[in-house]
Amino acid sequence: MKHFFFICIFILGFVFHISAATLSYSLQMANSQMKRSGSILTWDYPSGLFVESILKVYDQYAGDTYYNYTLNYAKATVNSSGKIASGYSFTAYTLDNINPGKFLMQVYATGNASQYKIALDTLRKQLTKHPRTNNSSTGGFWHKASYPNQMWLDGLYMGTRFYANYEKTFNNGANYDDVVNQFTLIHSKTYDATYQLNYHAWSATPTDANSFWANQTAPFLGCSKEFWGRGMGWYAAALVDVIEILPPTYSRRAELVTILNQVAAGIKRWQDPTTGCWFQLLRYNSSTVSSKGTHNFLEASSSCMFTYALLKAIRLGLIDSSVYSATAAKAYNGVVTTFITTDTNGDLSLNGICSSAGLGPSTNKTRDGSIDYYLDGSDAGLIVSNDLKGVGPFIMASVEYEKSVNTAVNSVENNPSGFQLITYNQLLTVKSTSTNINRIQLFDCRGNELTNLQVNSKTEISIPTANYPSGIYFLKINDSKAGKFVL
Repeated sequence: MKHFFFICIFILGFVFHISAATLSYSLQMANSQMKRSGSILTWDYPSGLFVESILKVYDQYAGDTYYNYTLNYAKATVNSSGKIASGYSFTAYTLDNINPGKFLMQVYATGNASQYKIALDTLRKQLTKHPRTNNSSTGGFWHKASYPNQMWLDGLYMGTRFYANYEKTFNNGANYDDVVNQFTLIHSKTYDATYQLNYHAWSATPTDANSFWANQTAPFLGCSKEFWGRGMGWYAAALVDVIEILPPTYSRRAELVTILNQVAAGIKRWQDPTTGCWFQLLRYNSSTVSSKGTHNFLEASSSCMFTYALLKAIRLGLIDSSVYSATAAKAYNGVVTTFITTDTNGDLSLNGICSSAGLGPSTNKTRDGSIDYYLDGSDAGLIVSNDLKGVGPFIMASVEYEKSVNTAVNSVENNPSGFQLITYNQLLTVKSTSTNINRIQLFDCRGNELTNLQVNSKTEISIPTANYPSGIYFLKINDSKAGKFVL
């Protein structure tokens, strides 16, 4: 007796024009950078960022090499008594020092070594004593003690992700409101609805000598004057990561989702239409030049961070995939095309990274937040390769991309036994788990036959889908019994 299996498939709503090697970019870059960096011994935020990205590779693909690399970093920077090694200073009160705590949370969760809990508690105590704007318990964390009463977008990434994770793991979410307040405060001060972007930083005391870069008048009193790409990248990534940590039942989670959607709209608006990447100064293109004639440039780390944030937000259902999928796809293609190179040994490099950028303090008046600074500053204007502030986000973006294009289509209603469907790099792959495949027919929604493959008892068949538009399709396997799928 013959039966018919009809499988209703939504082909991916966006098409990636990259070779199959792209699916392993996270692994390739992880391997390349681990070889370049060797053993990392210093507790600092770029190292923490990179090691966290290695953990994401481990979570996606397993492999002792990746986990051991992160474990060795933990052992090198936290001694047996729980003291954090070189690079950390409690009384410097810098949020940058908090960032490696995010990776350490996962290492502790895996092994429960007591010294790591002591180190995590130290970081949490730093936040308890960390100075806040206007010396208020409800104020925003200073970016550093050397930047009094200043909040930077960067700091939201450095501090809140660890804070939220610690509260969830050890404190039953008692201080979630404080985490959310950090975002709502800085967003209320720095978000410019006209441009749909956030200014790099805000000072609660703009007349302070260390805030010489700040606007002295409303409507953006205390804000810096430009929209810096990586600053916005830190902020977007922080929003997505913190929302993921917060329980869906937590009432104020929705406030961050609203902010994220505002930020995502700005990211989409200022994407370069040609390359799919983003510029160092977001609201300008390459026609903007400094007084020295330096053109605004496409910047890798911000482009990677935006790509990561969009892909992850789509995966988590935080933003509308029908609006942002094409943007994310174009971004990932753009990053690979614009910034990635491969040497003769097969090692990947990420190029076009802004070395660093900041504002002040009063002893460094060149860091004034001007167009000239971001394009010609001794740090902000320096373009480098393989800086961990770019490599880490590239690996994270790649993992998210790889999740999006290697998705099993078997977690839907009425999934038939005996077959597994996988959408994978412009291919729809049918795998047999019990009954061999002899014939596959693919139809569009009007019943037009697109593919008719007859084979001799295969266990796996792949159908190219790159030329098919978004929509519903039907698959008939072995002229068998009907079963309807809506994905």
